[in-house]
Amino acid sequence: MKRCFGQVILVFALFGLLAATPAFADDITDQIKAGMELYEQGKVTEAINELEFALAQMRQKKADALGDVFPDAPDGWKAEKPQSEAASRAMLGGGISATRAYTQKNGKGRAEIQIMTDSPMIQSLSMLFNNPMFLQGSGKGKLIKVQGQKALLKSRSDKRAELQAMIDNKVLLEVKVNRYEGAADFAKQLAESIDLDKIRKLNK
Repeated sequence: MKRCFGQVILVFALFGLLAATPAFADDITDQIKAGMELYEQGKVTEAINELEFALAQMRQKKADALGDVFPDAPDGWKAEKPQSEAASRAMLGGGISATRAYTQKNGKGRAEIQIMTDSPMIQSLSMLFNNPMFLQGSGKGKLIKVQGQKALLKSRSDKRAELQAMIDNKVLLEVKVNRYEGAADFAKQLAESIDLDKIRKLNK
């Protein structure tokens, strides 16, 4: 119950901001207004349901926007349409994520980039990335920098690699490359091509 009322308070605060800037009016704003009207009528449970739906819409909107940060397909590769997902904290801890897959045009190479934010697991992973001695001692990979951010590069073989980076301690970036000669270098190339400025704007 405390969680629900906390979310109601959050959405009311968001509504105050949106009401001060009518240009932002959209379906989500209408949903919030409907929730407020129900709350003012004393229909608290129905109000919570409406506002929960508005929050879900906002999460999905943010997830869809994450799809714009992925790089285009490099030469010799093709990119699939980005896939996004938004889950509430009541479902598997919550979180917002987006994924884009890439395939080599004339070969067997496969690559995938995943971006995750607003998840409780981010805090735990951030603590690990802020402890390089632990990462080095684990022997799980090589510490590198990607666009100035701490990253861990794991090379399973010359044709298989995985890169993990923590963006501003808020966003987890994962790049996986399989069945491609020079997988580690390609994983780093893809990570360097991601638009971090857009990621930062989405996480303000």
